[in-house]
Amino acid sequence: MKTIIKKAALAAAIISAPLAASATDLVGGGASLPALAYIGDGFTTTNPESRLSTDAGLFAGFDPTFTPYQQVGVTPDSIFSVFQGANPSHTASYCQTGSGTGKRVLVGVSGFSADGDCRDYSASPVGFSAPAGQSRPDFIGSDAPLTADNVDDFVNGPNTAGDGIFQMPALGALIALPVNLIGSSRPDLSNQQVCEIFSGISQTWNDVDSSLPTQPIHVIVRQDTSGTVFAFTQYLAATCNGNFGVASDFFKTSESFTAAISPANPASLYANYSEESGNAGVVSGVGANSWSIGFANLANVLDASQDYADVNSTDPATVTSVNYGIGDLLADTVLGDVDEDTGLPHTQAVSDIPVSNPSTPDGCVNVIDPAAQLDQGYPIAAVTNLLGYTANNADPQALRALVREVVSGSGSLPTGYVRLGTANAMDQLAGTCIN
Repeated sequence: MKTIIKKAALAAAIISAPLAASATDLVGGGASLPALAYIGDGFTTTNPESRLSTDAGLFAGFDPTFTPYQQVGVTPDSIFSVFQGANPSHTASYCQTGSGTGKRVLVGVSGFSADGDCRDYSASPVGFSAPAGQSRPDFIGSDAPLTADNVDDFVNGPNTAGDGIFQMPALGALIALPVNLIGSSRPDLSNQQVCEIFSGISQTWNDVDSSLPTQPIHVIVRQDTSGTVFAFTQYLAATCNGNFGVASDFFKTSESFTAAISPANPASLYANYSEESGNAGVVSGVGANSWSIGFANLANVLDASQDYADVNSTDPATVTSVNYGIGDLLADTVLGDVDEDTGLPHTQAVSDIPVSNPSTPDGCVNVIDPAAQLDQGYPIAAVTNLLGYTANNADPQALRALVREVVSGSGSLPTGYVRLGTANAMDQLAGTCIN
């Protein structure tokens, strides 16, 4: 019988199997939002930017002309670099695929495998560039929490040698609205103005602010399925639906921006519209297009020295903490369906997923209540998670050390990231959920 969450007895049996070698190269990937914290800004030095950051000699692959895709090393002082310094026999590599592709690799969706090419930002990734034959990743990052559908894919897929999945909230992050307004000072956008821009009600910047010229608004969004999109569309659904002239069911929370505004066609909704891959891609797209606006991780916006808007008179760069705590932590919980009326996600107990008799939950699948993301001082906030398998890991000790460095490390974080009040709880769970 396949299970969702590991049982203690099964874990004990698996512990008797051979574990770590003396050195381990942990291979992961997924969300682009935490990349600047995880592996630093080395990937921004290549053109096109590298998806793969590795000190383990992994290879991003060849393009159709047999030209190698670009990759870089892990930047000193990043979280993964600190982990490698404290554990000199181990490395941790990361491929920026977007949260959606990261979860596909984790659960084993056909066409996605850890040993598929990571590539760079000139092409879509199909994996994390793990060594040939390694189909399962060691970990992934995702800003979009596990859904019941993800669990169903896992239970019925090829990666169940891992027995179950752990999910641990790792870091908080802020989403900024990068802008390129020629000759204009930083705008201070209200919720209403943001809603009118992204719903297409405002077509020119003069519609947004009478002091701005009558220039068409160029909206730039994520092309890939993304946790940044998840967090931003949840904000739009909660804030805009039924308000400011926006239809009550206009936005729905989704990892895909085009799905979030279905059945509208974005190309016809906005005066100008384009899509880019990754947070850094959106920021670059805004920088290259006058009178544009997008949404991206604040850290990427600051790293590119791109202008951005205040929201509700709050500069996200001044926010140094968020109010996520143990009270916001939902154990043994995934996301269910999106409410058709509100556009907001429901939560669902793992034990209620009707697949293969899931075992008794043991606290390894955790999520910050999505509603808490809407209750911060700055209104567009995200949580990035670390996910992996609860059993049969190649080197549980190394993976525990990496997870602990991410969730509760003492190193400084780039502006735009914050530690969570759940860090100590996740540190303790690393010892029981990673085997």
